[in-house]
Amino acid sequence: MSSGTKWVPLFSTNFLGIFNNNYFKLLIITISVSWFPKENELSLYIVSLASGLFFAPYIFFSPLAGKLSQIMYKKKLIIISRLFEFPLYITGCWGFYIQDLYIVLICIFFLGIVSTLFSPAKYGLIRDIGGNEGISFGTGTLEMLTFFGSIVGPVVASIIADHYNYTLLSLILIGVSILSLLTTLMIKVKESEPLTNVTETINPIYFLIRSFKWAKSYTGMNLIVFGLGIFWMIDGMLQMNLIVHCPNFLKLTNTQMSIIMSVALIGIGLGSYTAGVLSGGKVELILTPIGGIGMTIFLLLTFLIQPANVFVFSLFIFFIALFSGLYMVPLSSYIQTKVEGRKQSNMIAYSNFITFIMLFLASGIFGIISDKFGTNTVFLFLLIIIIVITFVLVKFVPEILERVKKIF
Repeated sequence: MSSGTKWVPLFSTNFLGIFNNNYFKLLIITISVSWFPKENELSLYIVSLASGLFFAPYIFFSPLAGKLSQIMYKKKLIIISRLFEFPLYITGCWGFYIQDLYIVLICIFFLGIVSTLFSPAKYGLIRDIGGNEGISFGTGTLEMLTFFGSIVGPVVASIIADHYNYTLLSLILIGVSILSLLTTLMIKVKESEPLTNVTETINPIYFLIRSFKWAKSYTGMNLIVFGLGIFWMIDGMLQMNLIVHCPNFLKLTNTQMSIIMSVALIGIGLGSYTAGVLSGGKVELILTPIGGIGMTIFLLLTFLIQPANVFVFSLFIFFIALFSGLYMVPLSSYIQTKVEGRKQSNMIAYSNFITFIMLFLASGIFGIISDKFGTNTVFLFLLIIIIVITFVLVKFVPEILERVKKIF
């Protein structure tokens, strides 16, 4: 397999898995609302509920995911996760057929568990496939495709919701699940031998405490992990806000909303890929504060102007997404570069743990802010968060501070 095509199976299975999870989640959000009377307040909170149930397993099962990635071959772990997904999607299709909210919500929860177990393994394979010099490229492209899947999935779901077709809905879910298993089987990689004496706890509380203490041995690592978690919190809240803001404020249909989400896809994909290319085979941390500043500018403009013009709003969303990609990729690459061997999986699991605590909190915070103060206030909240975390990273992570000083 050539140097370029060796990445294709990993990138493909990642994209297909992310696509299906987000496709299924937005189907719940957009279609299940019609199963209840309009005056039923439950429909107002389905966005937060579906997102929260998907993110919750990352809090409880990330320690187990990190341990499994150390004691098992990572490719085998990904294959097992794909096999477990298949019956869950079939059950989910049945839930849509009989219009049962409980069934589809239970499915999204268990899909969250599967996704949790998959995550450290997929990131751990980047070094195995491309070596140290391939980490920035592999991470940048993997993150680009992660966002590609997390936007394209909802875009397709939005169109399905506007032109409801149960057969097509089911064929996409099951067909993509089969394709993701096939691409996983095509991964060619020579992994290091699994560890045999792994003593890490799978208790979430103990894992968090031990990982925090362990990460302190790497200068600035805890802040990098927290900064990455904040990024995903912002991304999660931004997506949830678009789902509510577009139809309520801009008066768009689900299909029209999908155009806005496509713009976000292009922006974040371009930002992530650009960050990987600009890094030139190393971790370029200066891109993180640049990304933070760019996000600050366009979140501020979105909040102050409150554009009712779809083109202007789309333009602001594009640049928020673009700069978010620049912000995130160096942080993710830094985590992978600093930790060698199978221990890397545990650090990724720790990062996932923090990330999805942030995403779980984001689901609740979004519901409160959007309900009490409106969706435009969500942009203000995100603005404050990115200003604070960018300042903290520049001030207290020595490697970022040194790069800033060197340039300015």
